[in-house]
Amino acid sequence: MTDLIIGLIPDYGLLLLFGVVSLACLAIPLPSSMMVLTSGAFAASEDLALWQVFAVSFVAFLIGDQLAYLIASRYGRRIITWMRTKPRLVPVLEKSEHMLHSKGHIAVLLSHTILSPTCPYISYLCGAGGMHWVKFTLMAVVGAAIWTLGYVSLGYIFASQLTQVADMLSNFFGVIFAGLLVLYCVIWLRRKWRAHVAEMAAG
Repeated sequence: MTDLIIGLIPDYGLLLLFGVVSLACLAIPLPSSMMVLTSGAFAASEDLALWQVFAVSFVAFLIGDQLAYLIASRYGRRIITWMRTKPRLVPVLEKSEHMLHSKGHIAVLLSHTILSPTCPYISYLCGAGGMHWVKFTLMAVVGAAIWTLGYVSLGYIFASQLTQVADMLSNFFGVIFAGLLVLYCVIWLRRKWRAHVAEMAAG
């Protein structure tokens, strides 16, 4: 599917880029990262204008992000409940919840940059959980700018090594995500141990 979508870039260019990035922000499984990387590479070969690739990616990210937040602010409980019935969504949803509870609004920035697979779920959780729109949007805009600039630049600079760059980023995000999960487990176990020790001392 990824190859099919990317193959449409020469014909549909910026319109396709806008659609994929904005829909991916709603947790629709589309290859937005690879799409932006590839668009950056097309800009390097002058098939697309670099500033247009950046502008369209950034605006699409913002619009999709805001839609996820606004939809969840109204239908959040139903959406989260539905996600919990989908086994493939439960792990990433739970990781997003843990990150949001431990990091607060900083989780929005993290999910929009180095932990982008959690981005739509964090946005839904923020809308459903009542995080203030201004606080959410401030972090989301900064994160979207960093993410867009990073992926477009990598695609532009490393146009001839695009596959290797995509594999490297995939592995990097996987390691970071696993590390955060381990850290959370360590903190949780430490708290449980302290609670157990306190109970023993009180008893």
